[in-house]
Amino acid sequence: MIVRENMNTEQKKKTDSVSGILKKKFKKKGFVRVILRSSDVFSLDKAALLLVENVKKVIGSGNVIGPVPLPKKRKVWTILSSPHIDKKARHQLERFVRTRIIELPSSKEVMDILDGSCSIPASVEIEIKA
Repeated sequence: MIVRENMNTEQKKKTDSVSGILKKKFKKKGFVRVILRSSDVFSLDKAALLLVENVKKVIGSGNVIGPVPLPKKRKVWTILSSPHIDKKARHQLERFVRTRIIELPSSKEVMDILDGSCSIPASVEIEIKA
């Protein structure tokens, strides 16, 4: 949880509104939460839209929530250029991971779509939470 003592009022409102929206949307029972992660934003958005379109064809459009974009996470690695001398010469590598959440009703048809009838690129990681 974010420490809110040092935050100004605008930052508090942003975190409250985002967490409140997500809590309201994702508190429903009988839904399956699908989390998509990728470092390639184009394949991530394509996979999310493909999944949502396939589910909407089967069950209708009223029950699908998402894709909701979450903040991107940044991972940085620092590597020494020369291991023996010149300690200040370093390379920094970074990777951004983007995340989308989709909430679908838990039914047999939706589970069949998630099991493999929908072709999602290999660069997109899928996590399913019931």
